[in-house]
Amino acid sequence: MIQVDGKGNAMRPSGLRPATLKAHLKTPRAMRTLLAPGEKPHRKRMATPACVFDADPAPGRPHDIIAPPEGRSGLRSPPPGPRSRTKWLTGSVIHPPEHTVAAAFDQAQASDRDHVRTGSSWSTAPTTNST
Repeated sequence: MIQVDGKGNAMRPSGLRPATLKAHLKTPRAMRTLLAPGEKPHRKRMATPACVFDADPAPGRPHDIIAPPEGRSGLRSPPPGPRSRTKWLTGSVIHPPEHTVAAAFDQAQASDRDHVRTGSSWSTAPTTNST
């Protein structure tokens, strides 16, 4: 599996890109050193985290996802979710998102060159029949 996300991170002025820094310096602020509640204009850079991992499907029933109309009884604990293995993580605030996404696809390609792994067989090497 490949997961990619985007997250805006508030930065110090020294970490902003030139265009964002210019806009930040032009924006009037209520206080010189502190931000007003909810105020973060021209202060963020986008971070792009990516993860490549293997996971076995978790068995479940429809009412594990959608609650029955009468509600859950609470007598039975919910089944465990899928567990990930062989995790590879990366992320960057410096490089553009395209760079991080390409790195994730390169890692996925390197871990399964022939695209033969599916579901629970991902943790084992592919086998060939020589008959």
